[in-house]
Amino acid sequence: MNTESGTGIRRRSCVKAGLLGVTGGALLSGCESDDGATPAHPGAAWQVPAQREDQFEQGMSPLEGSGWVPEVARYPALAQSIEADVCVIGAGLAGSSLGLHLARAGLAVAVLEARQPGWGASGRNAGHVLPTLRSRSVFQRFPDGGRAFLEAFREHHTIPFDLAREYAIDCDAIRSGYLHATQREGTFEELKQRSRFWRQLQGQAVDWLGAVEMREMTGSDYYAHGVLYRDGGRVNPYLFTNGLIRAAIGHGARVFGDSAALRLQAEGRRWRVSTQAGSVIAGRVVLCTNAYPGPIEPRVRDNFYPLTAYGITTEPLPEALAEQIMPGGATLAQEPVDLHPFLIDRHRRIVVSSLPTTTRPADGDWHFAQHLRWIHRTWPATREANIRLQHYWTGRVALRDEEFPGVFELHPGVYGLMHFNAWGNVMAPLMGKLLAEGLASERLDTLPFPLSRPQAVGNPRKQHLIIRRLLIPAARLAQRMGML
Repeated sequence: MNTESGTGIRRRSCVKAGLLGVTGGALLSGCESDDGATPAHPGAAWQVPAQREDQFEQGMSPLEGSGWVPEVARYPALAQSIEADVCVIGAGLAGSSLGLHLARAGLAVAVLEARQPGWGASGRNAGHVLPTLRSRSVFQRFPDGGRAFLEAFREHHTIPFDLAREYAIDCDAIRSGYLHATQREGTFEELKQRSRFWRQLQGQAVDWLGAVEMREMTGSDYYAHGVLYRDGGRVNPYLFTNGLIRAAIGHGARVFGDSAALRLQAEGRRWRVSTQAGSVIAGRVVLCTNAYPGPIEPRVRDNFYPLTAYGITTEPLPEALAEQIMPGGATLAQEPVDLHPFLIDRHRRIVVSSLPTTTRPADGDWHFAQHLRWIHRTWPATREANIRLQHYWTGRVALRDEEFPGVFELHPGVYGLMHFNAWGNVMAPLMGKLLAEGLASERLDTLPFPLSRPQAVGNPRKQHLIIRRLLIPAARLAQRMGML
């Protein structure tokens, strides 16, 4: 698989998917290279057999298709019965952080992953690190009004960069800033109003930018206003996840790939988690399955809204051209509608993401063309460049009605940590750390968030219908008409 080559990509037989954030959270599905194929560009290589369409639609493609994955890390399957203090099910960002912080606290930890660490959203998301919360209204139901959680967030909102530095994880974790850009004065005022909380009460470095500063940051005259969160930036989520897994192993955790949890049985005051060839007996179990729940606990299969998204990487840009696009290095979101969550990684590749059309979810060329039109409009110098598609993949986001992750008490000693609303690159490792501290101290009553019971949603396809079938097509049309 030629994932980092600057010489073009090979024609692909596409097979599976992952996940993306609605405005830059997590990414999606990909394809394996066939030998001797030609470079891909709009109208060229993304001819997907009909039987593969559903795999793109469901977010179930091979991990190798993600543009973040230079090589898939392989961990052995569980093939015996073992014991642990805590069994973590799922080795994405939440499970890897939870396992790391539990092991660091001295607990015996076993991590079971149905495929391989980082297989889902954590290996496919858009790589955006935004150091804010989507909404603070959820804190009205917290016993303390959210005070303890907001204090924890204030201290740890840069957790991807902090952990990458502490454990020397080579994952392109760059604190280069997160920029909300807009043409509209009214939207700019709304962005400034939202930023005041983070600026004044959370102590973050937040800049309000006018046309001159925006030109310096973006290399474009298109967006006249912006709000820059300097503690934001980017990360390769797959490499970050696997770095956390290696750190957890360094603290004594045992990690098993290709080990789907198939059955959960109470044995006295402990629990047995059975896989195809082994089992883990543990005092406590935590499910971190997010948008890819298995059969082990039915109540976390219908309590969220799955939403398919995609990610794209281009071939590396020429150095001179890359210096003209986002010279400030920030990760970019456009307001009021973020159709092109955007960054340039350390390989000078454009990484962009969105939600696929319902009629052609596997058509990488078509989706790339939508972004390329916007890129040409925003940076006129790119119109003469031959910017080529390198990777296209899809995956799943788990959305909730509440703008806060699901932290569930499923049974005595069995918990769930999942559903990050496409905000997982910060919230998943942070929530894993906080839950680990509560479990290690055996004081879950001191957690800075309440535990709840999962509640089935009325129509799991609601967000698919609203966002993919209505809002995104309307926004794309508005942008083509020059209204966005």
